[in-house]
Amino acid sequence: MILFYTSDIDNNEALLEEDEFQHCCKVLRHREGDVIHITNGQGIFAQARIEHIHKRHASLNIIHQTSRERKSIFIELAVAPPKTKSRWEWLLEKTVEVGVDKISPIITSNIERKKINLDRNRKIIRSAALQSKRITHPEMSEIISLEKYLAFPEVQTADKFLCHFDDTNLFLNKAEYSSNHLIVFVGPEGDFNDQELSLLKQYKCQEVNISKNRLRTETAAIVAISQVSALIE
Repeated sequence: MILFYTSDIDNNEALLEEDEFQHCCKVLRHREGDVIHITNGQGIFAQARIEHIHKRHASLNIIHQTSRERKSIFIELAVAPPKTKSRWEWLLEKTVEVGVDKISPIITSNIERKKINLDRNRKIIRSAALQSKRITHPEMSEIISLEKYLAFPEVQTADKFLCHFDDTNLFLNKAEYSSNHLIVFVGPEGDFNDQELSLLKQYKCQEVNISKNRLRTETAAIVAISQVSALIE
């Protein structure tokens, strides 16, 4: 089953536009009368029939529609983006596949990438979500400093885990949590500095291990989200 995205599902009708229209009608060559599967990325899944193919969009008729609520535990990744664009985009794609619900890029002292292409990144996230058959798509926020991020009320009330290797730390897949919002912090390639580590601890981040080996940022993010996803199942 191939899943297509549309932001416009209204009663018994929907539209396929832009990249999704191109993929469906130009690449896969679906025709009027074909039945396809669509989602709005907000928990709605539907079977729809292609009624009319226009020059730049397709009109759909909804045959059957269901909705699904978000899972009870919300998993957020707060991560310092790697320097290399390809590694950053790979991180986005793979963390979506293993279950992240929100990605929050943060600026730290050792970071080399302080700007991101938010529109492009959100398209990558949407594509990965569709490929994974996720009907509730992950969110992504603007990149901000670690200090500003920690000041958000919703961050302060969440259970927070800091991936920072130490022989005395508990492994993440053995950690305990009490809230329905879990945030995993993954630092840059040069790690968090001492001041940042102190700040994270001040905001009640629990230090955890995710591997016995030193991992790159993108690998650490994928491993950490995989472990949290397994932890809550």
